[in-house]
Amino acid sequence: MGLGTTLIMLAALSLSTAQASSLPSLNPGQRLLLPPGTYQGPWEIDQPGVHLVAEGVVLDGGGQGSALILAAPGIVVEGLTVQNVGSQSDFYAPDAAVWLVECLACRLEGLVAEGVTTGVRMEGSLGAVVRGARLMGTAKGPGITIFESPGAAVLDSYLSNFLDGIYLERADNARVIGNEVTGSTRYGLHLMFSHNVELAFNQVLDNRVGSALMYGRGAHYHHNVMRGHRGPLAFGLLVHELADSLLEHNTIVSNTIGILAVSAEGNTFQHNELTGNGFGLLIQRAPGDGASSALLSHNRFLNNLYDVAVDDPDANVILHGNTFDRASPLDLRGDGVSDLPYLPSSTFALLASRQPDLTVFALSPGILLWEQAEAAVPGLRLMTLADHAPQRLVVEPSELGSSWAGWLLVALALGGWRWLR
Repeated sequence: MGLGTTLIMLAALSLSTAQASSLPSLNPGQRLLLPPGTYQGPWEIDQPGVHLVAEGVVLDGGGQGSALILAAPGIVVEGLTVQNVGSQSDFYAPDAAVWLVECLACRLEGLVAEGVTTGVRMEGSLGAVVRGARLMGTAKGPGITIFESPGAAVLDSYLSNFLDGIYLERADNARVIGNEVTGSTRYGLHLMFSHNVELAFNQVLDNRVGSALMYGRGAHYHHNVMRGHRGPLAFGLLVHELADSLLEHNTIVSNTIGILAVSAEGNTFQHNELTGNGFGLLIQRAPGDGASSALLSHNRFLNNLYDVAVDDPDANVILHGNTFDRASPLDLRGDGVSDLPYLPSSTFALLASRQPDLTVFALSPGILLWEQAEAAVPGLRLMTLADHAPQRLVVEPSELGSSWAGWLLVALALGGWRWLR
């Protein structure tokens, strides 16, 4: 090897070492194309309007605290990869790949972080946006946590193996759109104390629990898929003390409970698909809280063990124009509406929601006869839950099946489901 080649190699090694240990100083409004390489963090950017393009850049957080702190308005970071953040998993103060503090209208584009406690921690950051992130966690902290950041948005991102996938608290007018959240050890999407939030076109798959919308008002939850949430505490969607919200065009498939509504008032559920769940919709009332009220319109219930169960004597639930696979197909007028009203609930469904062990008898001849007789007696209060204009079922042959479809086994697994009692 010649002297010239050796000098070139030493110069390249020196440059690589410099890149791994030094970060540039920044000025307000500066646009910087950071050369590819590994840089040693943590790093704090506190100059407003900085635009950092970081394709091919890896920021190593050094295993202590958050790797990148953005603490000024209008910062944009594109294409950054983060590794080796701290392990502090306090829910409200976790170590994160990126921590936004009063970072108004900031943007994170294409952030990648694997094996991190939290992907993005956002506080007091009005209008901040996370787009196209790919985040994989350690199952100890939330993937993205948004706190007191009205108008924030999480768009087109993938999150896996966090405590909660995306958690929002006091985040009015936020948007969570086009994301995939999987493998969370608690909730996939978790919304608390927020008004007028839009959550749409998200895939919420195989988490311990699907989505939870709690203690807010005016949510618009639409075109989401919630699938594969099974077990004693598993539901596709929890609506708890949420008011005046619209939940529509969602696909809720293969969950122990499709939708669980608890003391939720004035909500509309329309054009949702509830297929292959243990309970399609279960309505309950928390001790000391008010009764639920809901309009269920033009939803589709197919292959659920129970379509509807209501464990709240004061609930006001109106069903109109829904489709049920067990409703009568009789349609002499040919208008697509069954000529006979359909009762999608029963007292046995109510009992089974309180004592899941009873579901072993759900499809026995005696219980089926009981439910048929109950539906035929209009004087019973239960008939207030009848849909008087059920839509005639039009279904592909591949969709037909028995409500057994694995759900009796799921029900047998619910012996620990005492929290609903």
